Order: sequence, then structure tokens, then C-alpha cells
Amino acid sequence: MKALALLLILSGFAYAEDDLRLPRVTRAIFDNGLHVIVAEYHELPLVEFHLIVGAGAAQDPAGKEGVSAVTANALRRGAGKLSAEELARAIESLGGRISTTPGTDGTIVTAEFLRDDFAAGLDLLRQVMLDPKFSRDEVRRAREEQAAAIVAGFEDASTVAEKCYGNFLYGSHPYGRPVEGRRSTVSDIGRSDVTAYYDRWYRPNNTTLVLVGDVSAVDAVIRLREAFGAWRARPDAIPLRPTAPEPVAARRVLLVDKPDATQAQIRFGNVAIKRSDPDYLPAQVANTILGGGFTSKLIEELRVKRSLTYAAWSMFAARFGGGDFRLGTFTKNPTTAETLDLALTVEGDFRNRLPDRKALDKAKSYLRGQFPLRLETPDALAARLAEIEFYGLPVDELATFRRRVAAVTPADVQRVARAHMPPPDRVAVVVVGQASQVRAPLEAKFGPVETVAPDACEKLSMPRR
Repeated sequence: MKALALLLILSGFAYAEDDLRLPRVTRAIFDNGLHVIVAEYHELPLVEFHLIVGAGAAQDPAGKEGVSAVTANALRRGAGKLSAEELARAIESLGGRISTTPGTDGTIVTAEFLRDDFAAGLDLLRQVMLDPKFSRDEVRRAREEQAAAIVAGFEDASTVAEKCYGNFLYGSHPYGRPVEGRRSTVSDIGRSDVTAYYDRWYRPNNTTLVLVGDVSAVDAVIRLREAFGAWRARPDAIPLRPTAPEPVAARRVLLVDKPDATQAQIRFGNVAIKRSDPDYLPAQVANTILGGGFTSKLIEELRVKRSLTYAAWSMFAARFGGGDFRLGTFTKNPTTAETLDLALTVEGDFRNRLPDRKALDKAKSYLRGQFPLRLETPDALAARLAEIEFYGLPVDELATFRRRVAAVTPADVQRVARAHMPPPDRVAVVVVGQASQVRAPLEAKFGPVETVAPDACEKLSMPRR
């Protein structure tokens, strides 16, 4: 009997002194294509499951944007012979949890149970993944909750800024679709849309399953195969990933008028790196210096020296087919143009100069020191192992992280900053604030400004007909 297509145990290798020593990791691919990873973690009497189904908002059909999120939210509302209430009680009786998180490239399902409840918890997870009920009433509730959350999001300026920035930068590219969908599309999603999405994408050959816990890896693989081995694959379940988005060629400014906003939210950036790019790690080091913490250049210039804001940050949102670099901050409405101008200047200067050696050493020490702490819990380790498998990263990604960070040079930082952080004259800028106060100063400094209402941002990412 061919139980496993691949079984590979990674442990006991001699790593360099600076490498991170990890629990024993077992990798397997079942006959139905399910990728399975098990890490023995005996410090706590827990079992943590982390599954990634390789479809998200990028796979939402046109006109049904938000169906991936509704599907994820409805997934745990009843399964097998259990109603939504009965399933919730069964999980609660074990002191466990099962949760779902929709995303752009994939959907995450996590579960946690005590070690002694491994069998019972695994069976509940199996029912949720393989036999969700998707009753009409529960799909309706999931849809209505999602629609209400979309409306509520328009009240929060930071949420509006993030959503409008994605819409404005990516446009009709699949990465421009809001994960939660649009008001105009979510309201039309029905049970048949949810079941069609589930039937197409929730398949073993499109899923990664990670188990980290107080288990024997050999026994765990056997139990996982018993639970998920009969899950039927589908040849078209693996999506074609979106091609890289087109970057912004010249600076564009979008003002989102929110008359009740007491402060202005600012976002700007451009298309950037994908998660599997070898430059991702040195780019993370560079970003830490620029806007990755309270000692960053953005904080120093915008908060410490000018008192324009309490917070400023930058990040790489890296995905399968590409992603973006974005910078964010907020300020009083009257100082919006000044704050935006200074943030652009700081970012532009950073990408054009070698980093200060002291700042680089501080960033590397921070990343290297924090990294083991971010893997201390079984759920955190499970998430990172799933990320490695999902994006096809090297299997020693975690073990060698600290050594690779230590090797980053000032020249590396400048190279990736120039390659993946946009020049200030080639960015998409979104400002959310009172147009009556901020529009004229913005136009005086940056030229023409497009002004829209918060709910109009959704139209920016709709396909053009």
C-alpha cells in the first residue's frame, strides 16, 4: 500500500553556530496531493493545526467578489451531522478552537486542541474541511455579517486608507480586490456561489496542512492520512497565479474625503517584491531601518524631530505573483501636505544612500533577536512552516534566518532599497481626511488631486468594460 508519495525527515543536521535549532520536522505528500508537515513540540500538551487552502480573493469570480471570504466564514457554521450550534458546542467542550481567515492568495484554517483530545479534535477539523453543511441560513448570516463589516469599515479612517490604497494601486488586477468583497457584490452571494467556490478550490492537491504539537510524528502522519486520505483531488483545483501587477509610472494622488476625520491618514507606495524573491530577506532588513520600529528613520524624522505624528511605518506586502511596498502614517489635517512631503523625502533619501552602519547593525540585531521569540509557540511555528511550504521557500528558511540576516551588508540594503522601494515621483498616494482642509495644500505641493468618497474607492478596482 502506497501510504505516502514522499516522506522526508529533517533533523539532526549540523548547522552553523548562528543557525536556529528547530523541532524535528516531517514532510509528506499523500496520494491525493495533500502536503503535510508535522513538527514534534513537546513543551506544551497541545496540538496546533494550520491549513492553507491555495485560493483566496484573487480567485473570486467577476461579480462575486467576496465569495472566498463568505465561504471561509461559513465553513465552520455546521459540518457533518452537526449544526452550527452543535459544532460550536463540540469544539468548546474540548476547550479547543477552529477559526478561518480569508486572504488574497489563500485561505487559512487553524485549530487548537489539547494533546489528549487529538483524535476528537482532528475528527471535528476533518468534518469542517471535508463536509461543511453550508446551510442556506448560515450562508445568509455569514454574508450579512460580512456586508455589515464592510459598511462599518467606512467609519474608520485607517481601514479606509488601507482599502483605498489597494484599490488605487492595483486597479482591476486580482490583488486589487478587497478580501471582504464589495457591498455591491457580497449582497448577491448565495449558497450556490459558496458551494461552487468550495467544490472547486477546497481540495487536497490545493492544500497544505501543518501539525505542530505534543505528538509522535509517525503516529500523527498515520492519523492525518486516515482523516484526510479519502479527500478527493480535482485537477483544476490549483489556480493559475496572477501575473505581476503593473507598477505606477508617475505619482498619482487620491484624496478620500471624510468630513468627520479629525486626522488625515496617509499611504503611498508602488508594486514591489513577491514572497519567493531571494531579495525578500535583505529587503526586510532595509525596511526595518526605514520604518520597521520605534527607532526607524521615519519615526526619527516625522515624530521625534518634527512632532508631526505619533506613528509612521513601512512594509512589504509580498504575495505569490508580486506585491507592494507601502508607507503609512497619520497627522492633523492642517499638516497633511507637510507630513506627506517629508515622508516622501525620507523614503527617497533612504533608497539613494548607503545606510548608516550603526543603524544597520541595530536592525540586524533586532531581527535576529526577535526571530526565535516569534517561533516560541506551536501556533507561531506552524504558521511559519505553512508559509514556507505554500510559497515554495527553501526548507532551511527558518534554520538559517539569523545567519543570513547577519550577512546583509550596507551595499545589499542600498541595492534592494533602490530595486524595490519606489522613487518619490513614482508612487500611488492615498490621503483620507477632510477635503475642505487638505485638498488645497495637497494640490499646491503635488499638483492635481483626484477626490472621491470612501465608498467610491471600490470602483477603482472594478474591471473596466
